[in-house]
Amino acid sequence: MIDVFNINNNSLTNQVFYHKGANAWQVWHKPSNCNFVNFYLLGGGAGGQGGDVGPGSTRNGGPGGGSAAMAYITVPAFALPDMLYVLVASGGTGGASNSGRGGAGGLSYISSQPDNTFSPYNILMQSGTAGAGATLTTTAGAVITTNNVVLAEIAFLSAYAGQTGGAGGVSSGSGTNVTPTGLPTTPGAGGSGVSSVGTLGTSASILSILDFPRINGGISNTTTGATAGNDGYSTRQNFIGPNFKYPMFFTGGAGGGASSTGIGAAGGNASYGCGGGGGGAGNTISGVGGKGGDGLVIITTS
Repeated sequence: MIDVFNINNNSLTNQVFYHKGANAWQVWHKPSNCNFVNFYLLGGGAGGQGGDVGPGSTRNGGPGGGSAAMAYITVPAFALPDMLYVLVASGGTGGASNSGRGGAGGLSYISSQPDNTFSPYNILMQSGTAGAGATLTTTAGAVITTNNVVLAEIAFLSAYAGQTGGAGGVSSGSGTNVTPTGLPTTPGAGGSGVSSVGTLGTSASILSILDFPRINGGISNTTTGATAGNDGYSTRQNFIGPNFKYPMFFTGGAGGGASSTGIGAAGGNASYGCGGGGGGAGNTISGVGGKGGDGLVIITTS
């Protein structure tokens, strides 16, 4: 990288890569005169599951999608090539009505080549070893180990598994609210259920932490008017500019409301790396699950 008139381009010290499509590799150029390069890789969250249907029967709310694994990796700049390729994960699709399973989230990668076979000869590091929702809608993204980082012996590695998606409401019971932890992401919350005699349950929410708002689940209604779960929250709609009021934090979608004789409501869509909300139960049509949040890759240098 050539610095015109020997003036460093500060925009190159903090670069954010977003999901651009399937197998859409993006190019990163190493800035000159840097000593260390830090990679933050976040995979895609799983989609929420659709709610149950069945007139006159017990119908459960769909569970929320699991959140993605993430990794922070700092590497000496001299050990890296001048150009790398970045693939940012997609979030999983929301599950269809009638208990449709939410789609799995993808993995984010740093590679020496734009390799869609993901050969270990080219992949330098990845966000996790399995995507959120890989087994079930609620499955959390699996954490990497040093075996998944080519330069692990000279790198500083901090990696975390995702979180399991919140349970949907069973019959007329309440869905399980999601409590944020020390991670900057959350799973999705579950939708409302309905008992066999038409008693409505309560959808689940993402609880508040610090100054971040509560993401409320949808409201159930006997006939019509069940409401969708709220979409996930993000303190960073974009990463432009040096100053931010709040630390980086994202949430999953909340659960959808149920209807005993009408249509269940959808789960909320998730923010980056988080799980979609579960759909609410319905009569013959239930609420669909919310979409899982796409991944992120952030590369900073010092």
